[in-house]
Amino acid sequence: MNKITDAARQQILALAAAGHSDSSIHRITGISRVTIARYRRGYTPPPPHTTADNTQCRNGHSYPDNLRTDSNGWHYCTQCRRAKAKRWRDRNPMPAQPDTVAILRAVHGDPPQRLTPRERTEAVRQLTDGGLSVTLIAARLRCHPKTVKRARRRLKAAA
Repeated sequence: MNKITDAARQQILALAAAGHSDSSIHRITGISRVTIARYRRGYTPPPPHTTADNTQCRNGHSYPDNLRTDSNGWHYCTQCRRAKAKRWRDRNPMPAQPDTVAILRAVHGDPPQRLTPRERTEAVRQLTDGGLSVTLIAARLRCHPKTVKRARRRLKAAA
């Protein structure tokens, strides 16, 4: 939900008391109708997370050291977010070796539905060594030419 200032909230309540509809308040203030309806019903925003009562997240990490706010205004604990990302990486590991069959199929013009970045880079290396242009490689791998250029840059950096 959008955060609004106290002055805007007072304006919403004053216009509502004057008998304006949510649509007319929206036209006057530019605030969304959903937000207007919430404030009209008596919505008050929740208190900030760092109060005397709440000095840590639900997993026990201390505030305000780990408290961050993302671009949407949501608060999160950095340690909890790191742990969540690690759990995801543990559940979805990258394959140790690229699939050679998938690479061979891609080189011969019959790529599988999806190649991993490592497999695509290897296929680009083999096709570049074969003398194909960027557009031909992209057509064969069924990807964008910029993807092929990026893979070539990655290969040059690794060499």
